[in-house]
Parts: sequence; C-alpha cells; structure tokens
Amino acid sequence: KLFTAQSQFTDPTSQQLSWPRDILATMNRMRNRYPTHTQYLNVADMARIFSFLDSNGSGHLTGEEVTEMFNTVCGRPVSVSNPDPSFDLRSFIRFVERVDTQYPQFGVSMNLMKYLKEQVAEEAIPPPDPDLLNSETCSKLFQFLDKDGTGELGFSEVIQLFLAAGVTDVQQILEADGEFGSITSAEELQAVVKKMDENNPQLDVDEKLAALLGSAEAAGGIPDPEETEDPPPAEPSNKKKALLIGINYVGTGSELGGCINDVRGQMDVLKEHFGYEDDNIMLLTEDQDDDSKLPTKANMIAGFEWLMDGAEAGDEIFFQYSGHGSQCPDRGGGEPDGKNECLCPLDCQDGPWPEHVILDNYIYKTFCEDLPDGVKCICIFDCCHSGTMADLSVCKEISFDMEEAPKARWLDPPEDCLEELAACEERDPGDAMAERAMGQAGEKLLWTFSGCQDHQTSADATIGGKRQGALTWGLLDALESLGYSQARYVDVLNATKKRLAGKFKQIPGLSTTSEANLRQFYMA
Repeated sequence: KLFTAQSQFTDPTSQQLSWPRDILATMNRMRNRYPTHTQYLNVADMARIFSFLDSNGSGHLTGEEVTEMFNTVCGRPVSVSNPDPSFDLRSFIRFVERVDTQYPQFGVSMNLMKYLKEQVAEEAIPPPDPDLLNSETCSKLFQFLDKDGTGELGFSEVIQLFLAAGVTDVQQILEADGEFGSITSAEELQAVVKKMDENNPQLDVDEKLAALLGSAEAAGGIPDPEETEDPPPAEPSNKKKALLIGINYVGTGSELGGCINDVRGQMDVLKEHFGYEDDNIMLLTEDQDDDSKLPTKANMIAGFEWLMDGAEAGDEIFFQYSGHGSQCPDRGGGEPDGKNECLCPLDCQDGPWPEHVILDNYIYKTFCEDLPDGVKCICIFDCCHSGTMADLSVCKEISFDMEEAPKARWLDPPEDCLEELAACEERDPGDAMAERAMGQAGEKLLWTFSGCQDHQTSADATIGGKRQGALTWGLLDALESLGYSQARYVDVLNATKKRLAGKFKQIPGLSTTSEANLRQFYMA
C-alpha cells in the first residue's frame, strides 16, 4: 500500500528492466543487507540519505527527487518512465532493499555509502547519535503516541507502537520482560524500549523504532500496524536425514583445522535438539579410518544421492559442508559472470577442474530443482565463495567477529583456471544475474546459510580455544541462546549478527525461496 505504482528504469548499458509492483521487504532488512566489512548502513544512515534526497523537506520524494534517488541507488544515470511516483522514508528503504536483492550487480550498498559520505562532507553535518533509542527519539515517539494529550500511555498503546514498527509477538515479550503500569514520560518509555531491545537482540527493536519515527515524521503520525500474517506452521517432519561433510585436507599445503570440528559439533546439536538418529546421519571426514567415509568427490556424490533417496513430503533433510570453496571458469556459458563456485573434495587436486570439484550447478539441481515438494531442506556452506551456492532469490546477510587471525577456506584453482578466471573480471554480469536469482519456485522449503559472498573468503579460526569455522560457531552459539527451534530463521540470523561484532571480513548470508520462509521457525 506504500508504493503501488509500477516504475521502469533503464540503464544505458543494458536492456530495459521492469520494476515489480509488490514491495514486500520489511523495514529492518536494511542493516542485514548492508554490511561492508565492519561498516554497514543502518536505519539512521538511511534516514540521513533520505533527508539529503528530500531537497524541499516535504517528507516525500517526488519528481526530480525520485530521478536523483534512482541515480544514487543504481550508481549510474537511469530514466524513470512512470511519471510522479512518490516515496516516504519507509517505502524508500523497501525500494532500496528490493533493488539490492534483485540487481546485486549495481552495488547498491557501496553507492549509498559513497553518497552519504559525500553529502556529509559537503554539509559538514555532525554524525547522528549512535544510540537509536536516545532521549530525543523516545520523546518524539511519546508525543506521537499521546494523541489525547493526557501525558500518559497505557499498555495497549505501547503494544500498538511495537506492532506499527513490525515487532512480532510483542505482548508475550513485554509480559515476559516484566509488567509495567501507565507510562507518564519519555524517560519511562525509553526505559521500557531499551529493556526490550537488550533482552531481545534478535528483534532489532532499536532500528525498527527509528524507522517508524522517520515514517511518522513524514506522515504526521504513526502509521497503522501492517497486517503481515505469519506463514502457516510447517507440518511435523516424518523422516530426518543429514549429510555432514568436513574436510581438513590433512597433510596437504591447504590444511585447515576446524572443518571436522564444525560437522561433529553440528551432529551433536542435530541429535540432542532436533531428533536426528545416528542411523540417519552420514558423516564424511578424514578421521574415521574408513575409506568409504573419506570426503572424496565420489563419496560426496554418493552421499548426495543417499540424502535425497526416498525423500517425500513431510520429511526433513539437512546438509552441511565445511571445507575449501573455490571458483573455476564456466565453460558452458550458463553463468552470467563467467564463473562457477565450487566445493573442493579431498581429492580435488588429483586431476583437472571442473571434473574433480563439485559445481554450484550440481548443488542447485540437487537441493532446489530435485527437492520434492513438501520436503524441508536446510543447507550450511561454511566455505569460501559460497554466497550464491544454491542461487536462491531471497537473501539476508550478516558480518562476523574474530578472536585471532583466521585462515581462509579458499583453495587456489589450477593455473589454467586462474587465467580464464582473470579474463572474467572484465565481464559485466548484467541482468542475467538478477534473472537467475528470480527464477526459483517459491513453493520449495529450502534454506541455505552461506559463510560469505561469492567474491569473499570464509574464516577457519580459533574461537574460544577451539579451531572452527566462523559461520558454524556463530550459528550454533545463536541457536543455543535462542532455544534452538524456538526462534524463526530470521531471528537466528539477527541473533548471530548481534552476538558477533562484525570484525571478520566476510559477509555470510541466509537465502531461501520466499519471504514467508524467513518467518518459519528454525527446523521446527
């Protein structure tokens, strides 16, 4: 309802693109979408960008302001064919997130960070208070909520505040945090919202309220709560099977230290908290003194076939790969950037590539195209160059912290592949990348956690005195804090982001096939 006009924009170097009508992304996605190593855009940054674009201070972008918005977001001149679309702060945030999701080749986050730095330097404006729930914010929220001018807010009015901001399950959370009577000052409101933010870090309360305030200031009042229904609960799982692959490449020049620890730790969690049994878990590692359980390419392919065999609606399958990831040239012409991401089996260096690696095309076919309807599938790729390993259309991202210098889970391709990959750097993936990401059926029950983006490396680090992968450590730590299957997938992601300070130079992500899947409960 915030942005229904269908706009089109044209990049002079590419074909015309059609902008979709349904703007469905939630406000708090911005912080998840824009980590850049240790920097990322938060809601306060987006509000400042919006204010710079809003040249007349009307609270809405119209006319030439919209054209400048398109140019800024896309980082290049574009033409807007639909006359006079209008954006407030909330619809602007959704628009930006949508462009970044569907057209990653535009580099939206970097464009906006560059624009913000340029405008701040030009205007010499001091940076905003990093505390999004500061006294000024809470004072303004209090004034908007106190419609009758009594100077008093009741419990129901506070609930309406959180619902309007998009905070789910708010009544139960407030009751769990402790009863409170009427609120008679901005200071009391600040204490309530800060307590809720501290006790429920996965909800991003501070950012949601900051975004709500921006919309309220533009609209002259707090918008009505949006009616976003939860997806129907998933059916209980019948059969459960897991394939866990951890490769340390022991005795080679590419040896890692934490991959076997990753999958053994994951196996313990699956058995203790999610009902998996030993007979239905296949573990491929180098430490079992059994050639049939070595993570060679042949054994890995056999493992995929075992995992998918007999899967039917109501079943649940789980896959984790911890090891080296890499890239090799796409000699079939199917990849828009000319590169295939790949998994590196234990014997990958015994022969030429791609014959001795497992390409992302195979992963996509196995876990998306061949996944039977109604089968839940969770995949974790704790390796380098894994951002689009499954090529799914709905993505969220996070950044990680580290305790000491990590080792990258990246394996250099053979020299002949390196030469071809270098030539690919000059290619523009263009619109094919976006079209590929949009091509999946939203009915699949598939979620993938990836260790980093396609151009990045994942860390094999010592954390808490134990060698392990950053993604696996962060994910398992977040699950424990949230009660395992008591949290939604998006909550697991946000809790991981909050608990880890963002010092790893990698941007892991969560991908799935539909927005509704993000709100399902993790492996519930």
